[in-house]
Amino acid sequence: MSILRDFERRLEGAVEGFFARVFRSGLQPVELAKAVQRYMGNYQQVGLDGVIVPNVFRFSLASEDLDRFGGYTQSLQRELADVVSKTASDRGWLLKGPVRIEFEESQETRVGTYELRGKIEASQPESRRQPEVVEEPLNAASRGGHTRTYAAPRGHGTAHPPRADEPAPTRAVLRGNTGDPSVLTRKATLGRLPDCDVPLNDQSVSRHHARLEPTGRGWIVEDLDSTNGVRVNGERVHRAELRSGDRLELGNVRLVFSLEE
Repeated sequence: MSILRDFERRLEGAVEGFFARVFRSGLQPVELAKAVQRYMGNYQQVGLDGVIVPNVFRFSLASEDLDRFGGYTQSLQRELADVVSKTASDRGWLLKGPVRIEFEESQETRVGTYELRGKIEASQPESRRQPEVVEEPLNAASRGGHTRTYAAPRGHGTAHPPRADEPAPTRAVLRGNTGDPSVLTRKATLGRLPDCDVPLNDQSVSRHHARLEPTGRGWIVEDLDSTNGVRVNGERVHRAELRSGDRLELGNVRLVFSLEE
């Protein structure tokens, strides 16, 4: 059973008739679960022990959506935290501290949408109560195929420059049957929404379908829980290293990946 299907099953089992009474329409819990998974994948950091991902998440929601959650908020927070833990374990990612999910009311957030902030918060002894926190950009997604992007409080955009200790990424190029090649020098999202780094206007492509990312040794592609999957040279993959000349398939879209100086 997939992590997201297990999430829905466990949440529905927490309270009899949960989905029928509360989530018949509007913002769905599985959207929030997908959001934390996507955020973890988009904002990884490579440490000495491995790949570190955010462990603290804060959703800003409209007051109407918070009211709909009502007495089920703790159950939802608990199950979302479980999604984070299981996703990290399944993909070999590290969590530096306990998982925490927070909800807050926002007057600026429309009904049916959310804003999400995540951060890496390391566990500290009681004598060192100020945790080492790494803030990440704020992403917001909404229903109806529209995504908005915001900046975290200390930043002014969605992209952070590479740290000094990060190796310079190799230049990668994606070529399709039509249109200009897409030149990539850092992590990029591919999908149907226009805010993706590489937008692909095809109904077989999910809104956020896949991610390409430099690793220092080369590039990898990762499926972002898309509907129609990712294939490399005809083989379906969840996460795979890429080599120059590899053929990528995202739904019905075919691309050729290459490395250039």
